[in-house]
Amino acid sequence: MSDRLTQLQDVVNLLADHLCNATGVLQETARPSRFGDFEQNSTTTTNSNVDNNGDDYSRLFASLITRTTSELVALIDSLPAIPSTEDDLLEQHAQLELLEQENIETTSRLEQTTELAEYLLEQVQTCLQSLSQALLDERKKFPQGQ
Repeated sequence: MSDRLTQLQDVVNLLADHLCNATGVLQETARPSRFGDFEQNSTTTTNSNVDNNGDDYSRLFASLITRTTSELVALIDSLPAIPSTEDDLLEQHAQLELLEQENIETTSRLEQTTELAEYLLEQVQTCLQSLSQALLDERKKFPQGQ
């Protein structure tokens, strides 16, 4: 599962998608407007889906945008508060020191494990090399043709 900030970014991106799609649908389904004396001689075509689906699209995108905005607000509310008192700052500092100590211990264990893995890899490679050499020596003693 991703962290809260990643979830927050995903919801913001989803909200932006909904807003862009809603704008595109509005542009597609909107009725043409007339601008006083500015009329073109060409005939304008009307979208047959305007009367049938325009209102449905409005409701759909309104509910999507509202639901996504509610999710965004809930995620923002779930973020940890910024420490405001000196006690909060001291507690946060103590937690950071504890995490740093755990990080140092984990790093040490990782380095030990890596050294052991490298040693074991060396041993396996040495064994494989010895076996390969023994097989080659055996083949030299007894050629297949004889």
